[in-house]
Amino acid sequence: MAQISDARTLYARAYEEHFAMPSFNVCNLEMAQGCLAAAEEERAPIMLQTYPGDLAHGGEALIVLLKTLIQEAGVPVLLHLDHGQDPEMIADCLRQGYSSVMFDGGDLGLEKNISQTRDLAEMAHALSSSLEGELGLFGGDHGSVRFTDPDEAKRYTAESGADTLAVSVGSEHHQQSRLDLKRLETIANRTGHPLVLHGGSGIHPDDVHTAVEFGVVKINIGHAISKAMTEGAREGIEGDLDHYAMLKVMRERVRSVA
Repeated sequence: MAQISDARTLYARAYEEHFAMPSFNVCNLEMAQGCLAAAEEERAPIMLQTYPGDLAHGGEALIVLLKTLIQEAGVPVLLHLDHGQDPEMIADCLRQGYSSVMFDGGDLGLEKNISQTRDLAEMAHALSSSLEGELGLFGGDHGSVRFTDPDEAKRYTAESGADTLAVSVGSEHHQQSRLDLKRLETIANRTGHPLVLHGGSGIHPDDVHTAVEFGVVKINIGHAISKAMTEGAREGIEGDLDHYAMLKVMRERVRSVA
């Protein structure tokens, strides 16, 4: 099955049918293969996403690798740019066929965030792709936490052109967390818009189910996948495995977590 280029169609379906796609941060072959194997076992759509640091390391070769794997996958898979801040990088990913890109404008004021998001959303839509916006800050490697304001979210979704909105409601990168479900419900009611959660590795399972009912269509998972890969590598080293066997262990550890 080839890559679904119109991510908005799948987001709309997820929103209407109340399910969320996991979006896995991957930076190599084994991570991607492990996530795709899990998706095919579950017969579930997923997203593979790259962080700007991944692209700085792997460049176009990583993009070509992921697109090839996606085209061979037996389930719907979207290719997504996570935490894009450089408009030129976002534009380049769109030109290279990304299904979806994120503009991380959480550090900007509301007016500037809306304006820049609108410009990038127009570009994404012209190329049949989707734009994820952000309001608030998620902590972890990205600094402090700032919860999303429901009134700002209402205006942002009405004016920015973003197809999905990443909201800060308690989840943090690399942290175990419980969500502020009341805030999430308020945002959902005021926007009527597909929402995204970051820091998905640490969110309590009960909160995930409730969040999906409130309109969350995408949940980012990075730390758990990275940890699984490194634990697989450690197991291979401690077991004195040859490099092919170690790569298989790494892939299997990722599959079991995904």
